[in-house]
Amino acid sequence: MSKMDSQNRKKQSSATGGLGKSRRSFEWPLLLYPVLFLITLAILYVVNRSIEKESPRLAPASWAGPQRSVTPDPAGGERVTGGETDGRTSFAGEPGLTSETHLSQGDKARGRGDLSSSVAGRMGHAVDLNRLEGAARTAALLRVAIDEKDRDKIKQYVAELVALGDEAVAPLSKLMAEEEGDAALWAATALARIGTPLAAGALLDRLAQTRNGLYKEELCKRAASVKNHDSWPLLLDTVMQSNDTAVVRAASTALSTLADAAVLDEVMVRYDAASTESEIERLNQLVRNLRSPKATEALLSLAGNPASAPQDSLQEAAIEALGKVADAQSVSYLLRRLEASGPGQDTQIFNTITRIDNPEAQAALLYAAAGNKEVSAEHGQTAAIYALKNYPNEQTVALLERITAQEHNAKVLTAALRTLDDIKRSPQAVTANADSLRRSQQMLPLKPMEK
Repeated sequence: MSKMDSQNRKKQSSATGGLGKSRRSFEWPLLLYPVLFLITLAILYVVNRSIEKESPRLAPASWAGPQRSVTPDPAGGERVTGGETDGRTSFAGEPGLTSETHLSQGDKARGRGDLSSSVAGRMGHAVDLNRLEGAARTAALLRVAIDEKDRDKIKQYVAELVALGDEAVAPLSKLMAEEEGDAALWAATALARIGTPLAAGALLDRLAQTRNGLYKEELCKRAASVKNHDSWPLLLDTVMQSNDTAVVRAASTALSTLADAAVLDEVMVRYDAASTESEIERLNQLVRNLRSPKATEALLSLAGNPASAPQDSLQEAAIEALGKVADAQSVSYLLRRLEASGPGQDTQIFNTITRIDNPEAQAALLYAAAGNKEVSAEHGQTAAIYALKNYPNEQTVALLERITAQEHNAKVLTAALRTLDDIKRSPQAVTANADSLRRSQQMLPLKPMEK
């Protein structure tokens, strides 16, 4: 029994000893894996540091140097304010809507401020310029120039995009859709200057998608400045179909400055075919607001014989529009219609004349206010005198002072005194000097005084 136990212990000892040798023989390969892993991490760290040293970095959003705020306006100008700022610039008078500069000082030091780098732009809007061409590249450069507040480059890139026409519509629309800020307004300005149906349509669509507020009003001003005559069918359709008041206002304003005989012909066709009061009123309002000199002949034709009463609301709207166009033909027509109006019919024409403020109409109004043979004291002369309050300059004041010194007709005298008083109380108050008074006496002789 003991001999068997001894043999068993030897077998167990032999087995255990063999396992121990086996474990020792396999321990060193297992240690190789963590060592290789650590070596790999060290290599990746070194490579990453090397890449970081060679790559351009974008500055944090809070960095800003000396800034100039550049704001586009519908007329194509810019409002620029210089000096040190906090890197944020308001646009078009709306507080709280800002644009920030994000190109780092290191980029400028390396020569990347001139946009020659392949990567440019503000954080969140960085682009690889080497991958862009044509209008898309120019739009990207415009974005960077806006972030940099570089007035000259902004004007340059806007002009280039406008010259590209419809090719620039897609990148400008994308830029306009990214955010409600300076870049979007400059894109809208460029689209308005292009003014083609495609560009105007993109601008009006974006306006319709914008929430009400100050930014939408600024966008509306840009859309209202479209002057490309090719877009009038789109603008007219928009006026008649849109339910967005800002969109209708923008399209109507744009149409009012480029309307001509073709536009009036289409308006009359639609007026005859209108089936609802809403359609009729929209067409009346559109015609009422026209102020394009190219529409004068068509408006005179629509307004009809000055000796006849208006036949419908569209004709009345055309008569009112002549007061906004207010060129020589329009003023003459209105004065003749006023003289031909019977009791109760002259009030609207009288008020239309007194609201005339087109600079080109001043000469005709001065002539009528002096009492030419085509107007009577009770009608045309008095209406012309009241209209002169919209022209507070030395020539107007000289004539009015002369009328108050010489006129005996009570109605004319009262009109002259009231108008002169309004002008003198206005912020643009002026007084007549001796030279202007002498010119007025030479150019505008008063009709013989009534006894």
